[in-house]
Amino acid sequence: MKPLQVQNIDMVYELPKGGSVHALSDVSFDLDSGRLLTLLGPSGCGKTTLLNILAGFLAPTSGEVWLGEEQVLGPSKDRGMVFQQGALFEWQSVAKNISFGPRMGGRKHKDVLPEVDRLLDTVGLQGFGDKQVYELSGGMQQRVALARCLANDPDMMLMDEPLGALDALTREKMQSLILNLWDETGKTIVLVTHSVEEALILGDMVFVMAPRPGRIEKIYELPFAKRALTEDPRTLKATTEFQEVKEEILGFIWEMEEEIMGRQGE
Repeated sequence: MKPLQVQNIDMVYELPKGGSVHALSDVSFDLDSGRLLTLLGPSGCGKTTLLNILAGFLAPTSGEVWLGEEQVLGPSKDRGMVFQQGALFEWQSVAKNISFGPRMGGRKHKDVLPEVDRLLDTVGLQGFGDKQVYELSGGMQQRVALARCLANDPDMMLMDEPLGALDALTREKMQSLILNLWDETGKTIVLVTHSVEEALILGDMVFVMAPRPGRIEKIYELPFAKRALTEDPRTLKATTEFQEVKEEILGFIWEMEEEIMGRQGE
C-alpha cells in the first residue's frame, strides 16, 4: 500500500464572466496507507473539489499530490472512485458492471467471473450477477459500485457522498459494509460526507474543513470506526463519548455557517 501526500494545494476556479472562486487554500496533509479518512464541513468548503484532485479529475492551480512515489497527474486504476449515484451501466448486467475495469485492461469477461463472484460475495450480493442494474434497489446498486471499484484492486478508494441518496436504515447497513471492506482489504479510503454522525462512525481520521477558501480547520483521530467493527454501531453512536464529539463538531460547523450567512448579509 502507498501513503498519500498532499502538498500545498490551492484551487482557483476562473468564472466565465470574470472573477474567480478560491475553492482551496494551502491544503497539506500526509495520510498513511490503510487509513479511513472522512472529509466533513459546510457547503462550499471544497470537500468534493479536494476529492476530485486526489482522483486526478482536476488539476490544482498549485501544489502537488503524491500516492507513494507517483505524482497524481490524472485518473489511474490505483485510485478507485465511488460516486453518490453509483454511475453504473444500466444496459449491462451486475457482473459485467463489476468486470468493466478488468475488461478495459484487456481481460475477457469469462476469465474475470471467478473474481466477480468473489466480489459479489464480499458485498453481500451472491447470486445477483445476472441481474440488470435497474432491477436493484439503491443500496444494492451502491454495493455493485463498491464491487466494481474493488475489481481494479486500487491502492486507494475515493467516495463522494456514497450513501447520501439512501434511506436511513439502508445507510446504516452500508456504513457497516464500508467498515468491513476497510478492515478486510486494508485499503486507504477517503470519504466525503455531509453527515457528522457518518463521518465519526466511519473515519478513524476526520478532517473538518472551513470555507472561503476551503482549508482543513480541525483534525480528529477517533476510535469509533475500529470499535464499530466489534461493537454494535447503534449502541456506539449513543455513547456519551460519541455524542460529545458529535456536538462539538456540529457546534463548530454551525458557527462557520453563521459566519458565512453574516458575511453574505453585509
